[in-house]
Amino acid sequence: MDGLRLIGLFKIGKALLLLATTYGLYRLLNPALVERLHDWLNTFTDSFERRLLERLLDWVDALGSARIGSLLLVTAIYTAVLLTEGIGLWLRKTWAEWLTVVATASLIPFELWQLFFGHHHKPLAVLGATVLNIVIVTYLVHLLRRNRALRHRPA
Repeated sequence: MDGLRLIGLFKIGKALLLLATTYGLYRLLNPALVERLHDWLNTFTDSFERRLLERLLDWVDALGSARIGSLLLVTAIYTAVLLTEGIGLWLRKTWAEWLTVVATASLIPFELWQLFFGHHHKPLAVLGATVLNIVIVTYLVHLLRRNRALRHRPA
């Protein structure tokens, strides 16, 4: 499997995970479901797990439907971009390489900021994501330059 298809699969995988997360967030807009989740939590015997999940549900409840709706819109747009990148790269489309370079490179400054100034409990995960994105951008730029040079080579 070549690098483009591997990156394409990675992007499609991220999109599918984000789609599942988005659907779960959407389901939390239903107050009856949230109430059932609270009732279900009361059946937990481990108080630590119950408190952790209750805090999570309370946090989601406090967000309110307007904020959750905004999050849903942003995640839907990002999911669409990831799917477009992934499918385009799988099909080896040059426009997808450009889109992926721009979209992925635009995340790197935020990741670097998070790495150096954010308060993460898992700095290695942020470092890993940053390094992976830098590798992807570098690889795609290399491919784009090589392909451009091949197209403009005198016959």
